Amino acid sequence: MNTKLGTRKRRQGWAQEAKEGQEQAEMNIRLATRDDAQLLLAWRNDPLTRAMSKSLHEVQWDEHVRWLNSRLTRIEPHLYIAEIDGAPVGTIRIDGDEISYTVAPEHRGRGYATEMLRWAHAQFGSLRAEIKPENVASVKAAERAGHKVELLS
Repeated sequence: MNTKLGTRKRRQGWAQEAKEGQEQAEMNIRLATRDDAQLLLAWRNDPLTRAMSKSLHEVQWDEHVRWLNSRLTRIEPHLYIAEIDGAPVGTIRIDGDEISYTVAPEHRGRGYATEMLRWAHAQFGSLRAEIKPENVASVKAAERAGHKVELLS
């Protein structure tokens, strides 16, 4: 499933190099594959990602591979990779009525979470996002995209 979100002008603050009227590259959303294993694990074990997650432990390779293989063998795995110009920038996971997402550390602060979440809203409707209250940017992105935010304690 390759879904292009379309080209839009960059919003102020997405990238410092953006100039008035400059076009943002297209975001493509695709299903994750086993080839994404190392990338997904690196994003999952990023210190800020772990600090904002329900589970704070560092995931080991074997545990991650078992989880990913199990996930990808589902009829509908609902595990996606967002890409800009072919470069992975984030991931989205849907579990029932819940959405989880991560933006790659080197791509944070550019509005990609909101764009990813808007795509998910268009595909799956309003989902529940469980977010720690200190993760203000994530709360705002989920709300802007039309998802229901539940603050974690």
